[in-house]
Amino acid sequence: MNKLAAYIEAKSEMENLKKRLEALESDESLKQTLKFQNELDKLMDKFGVSQDDVLKMWGKAKADAKGAADKRRGTRPLKTYKNPKTGETVKTRGGNHKTLNAWREEYGKDAVDSWLVK
Repeated sequence: MNKLAAYIEAKSEMENLKKRLEALESDESLKQTLKFQNELDKLMDKFGVSQDDVLKMWGKAKADAKGAADKRRGTRPLKTYKNPKTGETVKTRGGNHKTLNAWREEYGKDAVDSWLVK
């Protein structure tokens, strides 16, 4: 029975996808977009230019995964803390640094925050 139910469900999904595809194919804006894409591809082939080259020309080069994450969140500034009692220096971009947390436990958060150099 499970195979029969899976078959019926798959057939139903296929019919729904056919209906969606027919609706998309009749959409005029999609037709125009596909026409533009085809003509652009032909033009790029004619001049031997890749999609990346076109994007670079317009200053819209694709970012790698790391670059995309940086644009979304941005990088945190590098902070430098210097312990006046020991002279030890800690550089961190986040607040969850092992040495920094140890100092906070020993000297208190306000005291450690006052040691911020940069």
